[in-house]
Amino acid sequence: MESFFLITLRSLYVSSIASLLAFASAVFLSLVFSRLSREKAEMILGVFEALVGVPTTAVGLIVYMLLYPGGPLGFLRLLYTLQAIIIGEFIVALPIAFTTIFRHVYGLRESIRELVLSLGAPENHVPRLLLRELTPALVSSYLTAFSRAIGELGVALIVGGGIEGATNVLTTAIAIQASIGNYEYALTIGLILIAITLSIILLVKIISRYVA
Repeated sequence: MESFFLITLRSLYVSSIASLLAFASAVFLSLVFSRLSREKAEMILGVFEALVGVPTTAVGLIVYMLLYPGGPLGFLRLLYTLQAIIIGEFIVALPIAFTTIFRHVYGLRESIRELVLSLGAPENHVPRLLLRELTPALVSSYLTAFSRAIGELGVALIVGGGIEGATNVLTTAIAIQASIGNYEYALTIGLILIAITLSIILLVKIISRYVA
């Protein structure tokens, strides 16, 4: 039976990469969409807020259909690999990362732009100063995306398969071990996942105090 340490390490690895990619994409999209009118910006935000509620099993099924041998991306042979889980968790984490960043970026961009121009600096300095001003919000957004990624089950189980020693992560280990009646093992892994999630929530709460 696989050790708790290896399963936890694998989960942290997969979720860290997926949430980092989602976070970087969310920052880029936020900077791009912050140039839109308020009406269009609210519409874009509404779409991403709706995507936050999409079940992870649905996301897992979509990714599976793309990656299975007969699918459009089947030639990549990524199904039942950690890379497949990363792709799925990226899709799961992106909407929540975007929604937690975009309002801050949209609300501050114009005032930062006016400040930069009034000081005689070029407009291309705006994104850098904006991101610097929003550092606490950005860190909080990344941690929220990470929490969403590490706690999901649908994607990890459908495209990862929960293969012991290869693609088994915390959530799949809990589901598989509970299904075969190994409740003590499943409970221990569940407590590890809860501890990680609670630690992230506490960090987000602390960081949020610095977000105006």
